[in-house]
Amino acid sequence: MPTRLTLTFVLILFLGMLTHVWSQDYIEPDILPPDTPVSPIDFGLKNGATFNLMVTNNGFAIGGQYRRVISPMTEALIEIQISALKDTREQAFFSIWGQQIIPNKYNRVLTFPIMGGVRHRLFSNYINDNFRVYLQASAGPAFTFVYPYFNDILFSPQLFPSAGENADNLPLGVRINDIQINDVFQGWGDGEWIIGGTGKSSVTIDFGNSFKALTSVEFGVQFFYYPDGIQVLEPNRLVVNQGVITDRIIGGGFSAERWFITPTITLMFGGMW
Repeated sequence: MPTRLTLTFVLILFLGMLTHVWSQDYIEPDILPPDTPVSPIDFGLKNGATFNLMVTNNGFAIGGQYRRVISPMTEALIEIQISALKDTREQAFFSIWGQQIIPNKYNRVLTFPIMGGVRHRLFSNYINDNFRVYLQASAGPAFTFVYPYFNDILFSPQLFPSAGENADNLPLGVRINDIQINDVFQGWGDGEWIIGGTGKSSVTIDFGNSFKALTSVEFGVQFFYYPDGIQVLEPNRLVVNQGVITDRIIGGGFSAERWFITPTITLMFGGMW
């Protein structure tokens, strides 16, 4: 009769042979390919429009965007905005009554940029269609309206006798614009139009399985450029003629700004057809 050791050896050998046969018969399934990404073209959609609400370093802005599908993953676009521009050196304070005070503010600036650009979908084979990521670049002219922040009331020795006949001798903190500050709807008659350039690069995310209803959020950086600059803060160099301020010379105090750069966060709501 076989010994216990012999039986144990035969059992181990038999189990090993079964394992080998099973491993030969088992075939791993093929890796399934990712879902084929879809685009607006698959649903017969070629046009889109959105209403945009934007937050920047300059405050809130509104605008709109028109999109035209030119390939399954690429769209051309036209975007318009209405926003304000501020000098990065501005400092705003609020009185106990809630009134906003901006020392040395000289002009208000409203800009109406019109940009054309393109956006392209990224990672379409790796991210589901309900979370569509686009890289966007656009540029165009910026039609800009500049108008006075305050109403000039000319300095005279009668108002500040200690200053003599030179406005540079005014007491510290006293400026012409301390007299009467225009609100946002005043001073337009003394304003002027300036044309500059603007551009934006951004990443946009479209949400939802439906392409007909558009809900998007955009994170970007936008710049504005004006070759001659815009005098947003008061230059402080004054021309005095017989005790009366008759002119201002740009560049004596705060310099004119040529570049305005700001990060942007934009919410978009619209649809496609």
